[in-house]
Amino acid sequence: MPKWTYIIPVVFFLADINSVMAKEETSPVSAAKTNIYKTVISMTHKQVLSFAKDLIAQGKLDDARKALLVKPYNIRELEIERLYLLAQIATQERKYDEAIEIYRFILDYEPNVANIRFRLAELYLLQEDWWRADYHYRLALANKDLPLPVQYRISQALHYIRKNKNWNAWFNVGVAPDNNINDTTSGEQCVMTMFGVMCNTLDEPEKDVGFNVSVGGNYEFKLSDNWRLRNEAFVYNAKYSDKKYDDTYLYYVLGGKYIFEKGDIFFGPTFSRRYLGHKAYNYSTGFMIQTSYDVTKQLNANLTLSYTPTYYDDYGDILDGDTKSARLRLFYALDSSKYLVFKTGYEYENTKDKTYTNDRINLALGFGAELPYGFHIYAEPSVLFTNYKGERWTVKNYQFEQVKERDVMQRYSISMSNRNLSFWGMVPTLTYSYTDKSSNIWQREYEKSLIEFSIQKSF
Repeated sequence: MPKWTYIIPVVFFLADINSVMAKEETSPVSAAKTNIYKTVISMTHKQVLSFAKDLIAQGKLDDARKALLVKPYNIRELEIERLYLLAQIATQERKYDEAIEIYRFILDYEPNVANIRFRLAELYLLQEDWWRADYHYRLALANKDLPLPVQYRISQALHYIRKNKNWNAWFNVGVAPDNNINDTTSGEQCVMTMFGVMCNTLDEPEKDVGFNVSVGGNYEFKLSDNWRLRNEAFVYNAKYSDKKYDDTYLYYVLGGKYIFEKGDIFFGPTFSRRYLGHKAYNYSTGFMIQTSYDVTKQLNANLTLSYTPTYYDDYGDILDGDTKSARLRLFYALDSSKYLVFKTGYEYENTKDKTYTNDRINLALGFGAELPYGFHIYAEPSVLFTNYKGERWTVKNYQFEQVKERDVMQRYSISMSNRNLSFWGMVPTLTYSYTDKSSNIWQREYEKSLIEFSIQKSF
């Protein structure tokens, strides 16, 4: 095992002894004794780590830091332990930001170390950074070798977060080049008439670059130990060079929230308003129920039920109606650096004109991972099935036919970010998505690619 020469703080201690002896003796014999005490002591990495632990236990934090900062170690496991002890010293000195940076540095190279992720979550908890604490606790809890006392501690911490997290806020700013902003296909549709074949040219896909901003937040008023009154608002705005594609969406919900040991339930009335092309498009009032529950130490389930009557400004006699939906989201931590997200949902939209009444079923499976060097990746394939209940006229095989539309939309997306590139806590994210819509009405089919560069921040 490699050795380094360590003289701090051992030599400091020996120097104190030498100064005392120098006052008592000045003979050649005493000088020889002093030289013995000045002998440099050689220690292995493991011995220094053990020595530093003893100093920390004695509260001699400065001396422990000096011993640990002599040189970095060239053995990975020992270097991680050295950095871990430095983080422990910073924590005891209440230098939480410094300790967090050390733990994050370790995870940049060893993202699957459960103990480091647990310690990081503990510091975020101290700083009341609820979202990050919850995320890292859940990844740490997936480790199969985690001691039972630590598992119990994490369960307590997750319950503590639920009871004390009374607000949350986030925003996202992005630029998104879109190669088919009008979601269409090119070509001609032709029909046979008594005058011969007559054709109509379909719109060509249009390209545009969108600038979008989304802002959201919630605040909970504490009514009792378990009951809260929760407000939540969300605003989304997208702008394009062609203003007819500009989109603005507003959402608000107010309701009661009940917290229990392994989860919570939230219910209340909802309101939304949407504008397209700077014109009022529709609005809705409704009711929703949302519950979150920790099924196992690795699996969290989130279920949302909603009923939403919707009213259209210009197409009310056709599209006015209501929507009933159920959405399920499962988060499963595979280990201390990887997780799966499964999403599914059913939605039934009832409209005045039965031609547009439809039901939808969606399925998605996402995979996320904390990678070395601070990278995070998330990939998600998804599919959406839409079935319309009424027949509509369409051109098919050179004639008009009535067809019940059946659509299948496949979407594939991948996102990548790096926390080391963040500034002011904001993390840039690059997302690429590809969408392929197939239909039994070919005019409704299209393909599109979207690249989005966004900057995200959660509090």
